[in-house]
Amino acid sequence: MGKRRKGLKTKQRDRLREFAKRKERQRALAGQNQAGVGQDAQPARRQHRPRAGEQSGLLEASRGTLVSDPSSGLSGLVASELEVQRQQEVCAAVTAESMATSGSGSSYGSTQKPTEVYLTATAVEAAKEDAGGLGATRRRVVMASMCLGVFLAALDGTIVTTLLDHIASEFNELPRISWIATAYLLSSATFQPLYGKLSDIFGRRPLLVFSNLVFCLGALICGMSKNLWVLVLGRFVAGIGGGGLTSMCSITTTDIVPLRSRALYQGICNVFFGLGTACGGLVGGLFADRAVGWRMAFLVQVPLTLLSTTAIQLFLTLPKPVDAHKGAGQRSIPWTTKLRMVDWTGTVTLVVFLFCFTLVCSLYGEDLPHLYLIFVVILLSGSYFIYHELYVATDPILPIRFLENRSVLAASLSNWFCMMGMMTTGFYIPVYYASVLNMGPTDIGKRIVPSFFSTAFGSLGAGYYMKRTGKYYWFLLAFCLVGVLGQVQISYVTPSISTWRQYCLYMIPGFGSAVLLTVTLLALIVAVPQRHQAATTSISYAFRSTGSTLGVSIGGAIFRNGLSNQLYSKLMPLQSPEHPASELLRIIEKAAHSTEWVHKEAPEFARHILIDCYHYAGRYTFHFCLACMVLATVACCFIVEYKLHAGIPRQDRRGSVH
Repeated sequence: MGKRRKGLKTKQRDRLREFAKRKERQRALAGQNQAGVGQDAQPARRQHRPRAGEQSGLLEASRGTLVSDPSSGLSGLVASELEVQRQQEVCAAVTAESMATSGSGSSYGSTQKPTEVYLTATAVEAAKEDAGGLGATRRRVVMASMCLGVFLAALDGTIVTTLLDHIASEFNELPRISWIATAYLLSSATFQPLYGKLSDIFGRRPLLVFSNLVFCLGALICGMSKNLWVLVLGRFVAGIGGGGLTSMCSITTTDIVPLRSRALYQGICNVFFGLGTACGGLVGGLFADRAVGWRMAFLVQVPLTLLSTTAIQLFLTLPKPVDAHKGAGQRSIPWTTKLRMVDWTGTVTLVVFLFCFTLVCSLYGEDLPHLYLIFVVILLSGSYFIYHELYVATDPILPIRFLENRSVLAASLSNWFCMMGMMTTGFYIPVYYASVLNMGPTDIGKRIVPSFFSTAFGSLGAGYYMKRTGKYYWFLLAFCLVGVLGQVQISYVTPSISTWRQYCLYMIPGFGSAVLLTVTLLALIVAVPQRHQAATTSISYAFRSTGSTLGVSIGGAIFRNGLSNQLYSKLMPLQSPEHPASELLRIIEKAAHSTEWVHKEAPEFARHILIDCYHYAGRYTFHFCLACMVLATVACCFIVEYKLHAGIPRQDRRGSVH
């Protein structure tokens, strides 16, 4: 195998040398022709000039072999060099022909089409810089700024977990306190899918700056709030910006890094998101327990957001998009024209659908007025949105027609099922620890922390692997199975679980899920033309947000119904003169609403039964999470693998290697 590989590399080098000699002879011949031809010999000179896109058979054979052969270890380096040289030749040939057509090499009256000049120049520049026009230092500053935004968005999503008691006590609004957490989730999930297409129209930097400023405004409102509903408003506004911070980070990263390195950068962003999620409760508790009060937990985010905004405004400069002749994202296009380019009908119907859907899922089981009317709105808005995007809109806000693409649909469904299972598992493992193992918040937090490191290693490891190999299909399936095995061990957890397993319980499925989310995002991006990648990324986030809310809602219904059935089936048979039905019903009612009561105040004869009921209710929920992970793995099987070359501009036509 080694000799064969060495021989293949030798042949490739020989082809390159022969190609270089051939091009030298062509240049020499072209120089002789230009020197020997007068002003009256213009047609003859044009006859010997190579036209745009003209290539020797040797070049095509070499480039075709090196680019399409996935077994070649030199494919990234050699193919990149060939592609740069080819683009330079095309650009030079087109420019020379336009000069010749005008009659003079120094004439300003070129007849070359502006689009052709732009496309060739952009291709050469992209092949040279390999980073969307950004230098290494500027790219690092921009990535650091976007990662800071992702960290703050994730932090703000969980920072209220340790603040709710303090806020409820100050405002005396305990029955409505859940709206503080729900408002952020509602707005984030509703507006997040809009950023992709809007950034195609208005540009990446304006949308990033907008997201930061809206998030900053929301944090400021929260920090200055004097009653519950002003705080809820601030959380809603912050969610609009927070959703944009996370989605725009992924979209902009695709523009400024090559595809082969894309997953590694996504892994880094995922680490910051996980770090923010893990630190939210800790940061909230630190401020709530000190004299500065809980408001400072929101106000401290304001200067950090402004710092991120300033860095993005100063350092993020992107080249014109490939379809720049359409006017998208260009400063020369008036804002009124850009506003008319927005698919407002699709935007409004999508916002209404996602808002109502997320509202029902988030508040399922609570006293929600006009519930049936909300279901009707969900059905009508969702149906009309699909019809409008497929048959009416010329430039849809969410290009759902790309769901006809096998990889896009498979990646989206895998994200949907994975988020359903992962969010439900992350929500009910602490419930299991508290209800069955009688742990306090501190002990539960210690056992959840290792999962952050496994998630970070999963994201970074997946990105590093794809950067080194340019492949991802079998790697993805292998770690999907790892995630399934991790969910299996959670599904069969017992009250006698050892201490070390408590710390490791969520590490394995967290690792597998992190790999899945990182790889499938890249698989979705490379499956569509470059000019549609931002809007298609929004499809992924739409599936993630709806999957998260729907998963927690279904998991909660399974847990509540399972607990209720277990309580009635195991306690009611104990009815006797000593334990009348009224007493048993009272025990069931209290046990269903308070795990603390179960461990501290429940009658001794029923305590172990109640704990056992919680155990089985938790296992039922974890079985649902296992089913979700299996379905996510099945969906990943239908993803098509594309080659990831370092430094080659992404074309609309791609060749599959799977």
